[in-house]
Amino acid sequence: MKKIAFIFILLFSFSATAKPKVFFNYKTFYTPAKEAYVTTMLQFSSGTLKYFAVEGGLQASIEITQIFRLQDSIVMADKYKLDSPLMKDSLVEDFFDVQNYGLEAGIYNYELIVTDLTSGESITGAQSLEIKELGNSEIKFSDVEFIQSANKTEEKNNFVKNGFFLLPYMTNYYPPEMEKIAFYLELYNTTEVIGENEKFLLTYSIADNRTGENIEGVFQFQRLSAAPIVPVLGYLPIDKVPSGDFDLILNVINKDNDTISSDQMFFQRRSDQNLEAISMEAVDIDASWMADVTGDSVAYYLGATMHIAPRYEYETIRKMLKTNDTTSMKEYFYSFWKQTAPTNPGFEWFKFRKQIWKTEKLFATQIKHGWETDRGRIWLKYGAPNQFIDRPNEPSAYPYQIWHYYRIGQRSDIRFVFYNPDLVTNDYPMLHSDMQGELQNYRWQNELHKRDSPSYNPDDPGGSSQYGGNSNLYYNEIGR
Repeated sequence: MKKIAFIFILLFSFSATAKPKVFFNYKTFYTPAKEAYVTTMLQFSSGTLKYFAVEGGLQASIEITQIFRLQDSIVMADKYKLDSPLMKDSLVEDFFDVQNYGLEAGIYNYELIVTDLTSGESITGAQSLEIKELGNSEIKFSDVEFIQSANKTEEKNNFVKNGFFLLPYMTNYYPPEMEKIAFYLELYNTTEVIGENEKFLLTYSIADNRTGENIEGVFQFQRLSAAPIVPVLGYLPIDKVPSGDFDLILNVINKDNDTISSDQMFFQRRSDQNLEAISMEAVDIDASWMADVTGDSVAYYLGATMHIAPRYEYETIRKMLKTNDTTSMKEYFYSFWKQTAPTNPGFEWFKFRKQIWKTEKLFATQIKHGWETDRGRIWLKYGAPNQFIDRPNEPSAYPYQIWHYYRIGQRSDIRFVFYNPDLVTNDYPMLHSDMQGELQNYRWQNELHKRDSPSYNPDDPGGSSQYGGNSNLYYNEIGR
């Protein structure tokens, strides 16, 4: 089974040379009877499919299988064929598939299998998917669905919700050319909490993910009436929003001006407005705090700094490290810290340098610097864990560690699992985390216990039943 590569929040892609490339996302909604259903969304990269001649052009044909397991039982399985739109004049556009599945509350093991019926190539991937009961004591939000476009329609198909045709936007990354963020959501239990047909406000704004401060001038609201389901289609301009990590903030406000329910959705923005801040043009390096960043060490320090750099700078840093142009690397390094800490770049750099040295001491291997390991990256990116469990000799399991953070940004109660499958190095690659944007592997316990169980059942989400195995207990109890 191919590994899942997560792209930002709740999005993974499956790709390989000469194989189809498919992006997956899902959202949970509820019916007026408070029954949950999952909307699965697939985006197919048309250029990775094989086409055959049909009348009027070329077409690809795909077989899709979606499976939902609750523990070791299949509760929903759907296999169907999907034909691509006709391709004409060598124009190949991505296309989508949307399905809706009614599911009861629980934690499901979801599996997706996609087969190009023309080439015979097949890809598969899996993840954990949680459905929660709606209840009726407080106003609840559906998942927030980012969309490319929407329009009113009387058609009935899987792309339509409450009279709106919704074209999914499959990622939460917004590049410079996108000047607005559009979304769809639903509100539930408003009649129970506010009263039937009573008026209320829904406000939405954007806040910095790290500081929680609102972005000035980016704010909208809608006047709504309580109903069994209240559909919301909204947008916010982001042309003035700088590059960085942000949250879409949603608040339900009653007639007494009290905020009675809130939700938020993480997204990332890259803007042309502040890309010049990290610029190597006309840089005059005159800083004593860079005295130890010499030609021999600048690549080392720049590589470590990449772990705290914005995502949109990753490729720039990678290319720079390949060139061995130490002059350009020093100019970039100086500009980075001047932007990151304009009032006192030297002080912030010295603090970060101490952490680099600490990762070297704690996590370095014979072939990797400390900051090149997964534990070193997480340490530099999020800081030292508040708690950790080290189990180097647990029966039936590879050596492993569980790190716990009380809070990371706007998220709390975060865990990381690292393990040492080769039993020789000190590398400890990441096995699983519940932090958005990091590797999530619901079968992590199976991988952990493969040391003495190489023929384990890949569909068994457990693993803690092994003799002496306490990983599940530690994972759930740490921080409690």
